[in-house]
Amino acid sequence: MSLIKCPSCGKQISDKAKACQYCSFSMHYDKEDLERLKVMKYRNYRDKMYRLKMWSYTAIALALFGIVPMVWSYVEAIGYGFNVNITNHWGVNFVVVGFFIYVILRVMMVITKRAYTKSRYRIAIKSASS
Repeated sequence: MSLIKCPSCGKQISDKAKACQYCSFSMHYDKEDLERLKVMKYRNYRDKMYRLKMWSYTAIALALFGIVPMVWSYVEAIGYGFNVNITNHWGVNFVVVGFFIYVILRVMMVITKRAYTKSRYRIAIKSASS
C-alpha cells in the first residue's frame, strides 16, 4: 500500500482508497467527478492568477514610487541649470526592485498558465478514456 496524491485536492491518500477521504473525489473518474475536478482546477488557477496580477500591480506602484521623485528632481535641477545625475537618486533603487519583482511575477504567471494548460489536457485525456 502506498500513498498517492488525490487528483482533486492534492492531499495524500491510500492507493487502495475508492474515494478521497478529504474531498470525496472518486478514484473511478466518473463524468461528474471529472467535471467537478475541471471546475476546481479552473477556480484554483483563476485565484492564483488574480493574486499574481495584484502583486504585479504592487510592483508597478513600487517602481512608480521611485520614478516620480526622480523626474521631479530632474526637472528642478534642469530649471536651476544644474548638471543632473539621476543614477545617484534614491528612487533608482525602487525602480530596479519594482521592475525585477514585476518580471519575476510575470514569469510565475507564465509557469502557472502552462501548468494549468497541462493539467487541463490530462483531465481531457482521462475523460476521453472513460
